[in-house]
Amino acid sequence: MPAIVSLLRVMTLRDADAIVLEPGRIPQLRRRGNVEALAMPALDPQLLADFARPLLDGQSLSSGPVMVTFRHEDATYPVTVEETASGLRIVVRKPSLKKPEKKELPPRSQGAESPPPEPISSRPSLGDLSASRRLGGNSGSLAALLGDAVRVAAGRGASDLFVSTGRGASIKRDGRLEAIDVAVDDEQLAACVGELARGGSVDLSMECGGVRLRVNAFVHMGGCAVAARLIKESVPGLGELGLPDEIASLVELRDGLVVVCGPTGSGKSTTLAALVDLLDQRRAAHVITLEDPIEYRFAARQSLIHQRELGTHVASFADGLRAALREAPDVILLGELRDRETISAALTAAETGHLVLATLHAASAVGAIDRIVDAFPESQARQTRSQLAGCLRAIVTQYLLPKRNGGRALAVELVPVTAAVANIVRKGELQTLSTAIQSGRDAGMIPLERSLARLEGVVAPQVIRRVAADHDLLGSLTGRAAR
Repeated sequence: MPAIVSLLRVMTLRDADAIVLEPGRIPQLRRRGNVEALAMPALDPQLLADFARPLLDGQSLSSGPVMVTFRHEDATYPVTVEETASGLRIVVRKPSLKKPEKKELPPRSQGAESPPPEPISSRPSLGDLSASRRLGGNSGSLAALLGDAVRVAAGRGASDLFVSTGRGASIKRDGRLEAIDVAVDDEQLAACVGELARGGSVDLSMECGGVRLRVNAFVHMGGCAVAARLIKESVPGLGELGLPDEIASLVELRDGLVVVCGPTGSGKSTTLAALVDLLDQRRAAHVITLEDPIEYRFAARQSLIHQRELGTHVASFADGLRAALREAPDVILLGELRDRETISAALTAAETGHLVLATLHAASAVGAIDRIVDAFPESQARQTRSQLAGCLRAIVTQYLLPKRNGGRALAVELVPVTAAVANIVRKGELQTLSTAIQSGRDAGMIPLERSLARLEGVVAPQVIRRVAADHDLLGSLTGRAAR
């Protein structure tokens, strides 16, 4: 058991989504759509059996995978255990914090009257609960505390603002971190964050000096901190973002799933907003957005657009998706494909005649497909690949790269799902996808390397090479061998 616990600590420290444990094989981390084998020997089958036995508590694996939980210290790990030809296969996913135990009420004496039921009108609504959780009682104080720093960040065109006890304020501009000369009182910051985060972290949205912010306040080893994303008021166009013209054709789709992926801070949500804004210009449709939090506010032209915020209007992305299917939408914008429940609901929506636009943290089209399939037990992989092949319409991967002379340039890969690509997804032969992308120019494919080649001279060569997956293709497109 201690050996398994050590592996779970490694998974948590590396911020992986899951760890896969199989007999006779090296443990593998699933992280942002990629598979990473740990530097250690293969696992002993007996080790897995000893770990699974108390979790299963007599449950049989003959009818399929069993989902259980493993609790250790303050974390609860969802665990899937299944029987394969080689023995037990165990998938442990990212832990959640352990819920506080309920306190037992003292016994009521005989004859004592029960307290009257709480009037329905006085019970907190979803919105009331959300306001308490997301904005907290001290959000006004936090907005006032950040006021000067937000003004400086907005004036310098920063994308993000960071404030940390003992470190002052910093901004991220063009992907680079730089300190700003703005004093923030550490005691006040600790008081605000302490009340909001209550020892952990909290997401919230607020307005500060006319600037809308997406904020995460959190407690760390050295104190308290705030990370705030500055949100622009107007939705940028595809050309303004540097997206290729071929992307515009995605708004003409009538159903299916379109996934925009890339690393954190690569502009995925902004691309989705630009697509919805373009769709609103071109045709009348009922659009429902599920966001965390709401960033761009759409001024509808032809379409009817309903924006819903996680925690304010819906409890989760999955709940919002299920509700949306009863609200007769034509298009659903989904802030993020986060978990199995959300992915399953998104696939169902895409199959039933809706156009679903979603983001996913993955580094490539292959990573995006892997992450969607890996969200389900291995016994369902074939079914999931078939379902995905039938409803997936396109995958857009994007990176924001620092320019030599300041600013950032966008590199994009576009993979329309042709019959050939759908067949690759269905069979799980993802190692052949890169060849299909490179040879599918007539089908509208844009390899990432072609987009990177156009940035030659604008972005440093070492940055381009770091992002490129195929250096030979990159070298042929730039006219010189990549080193």
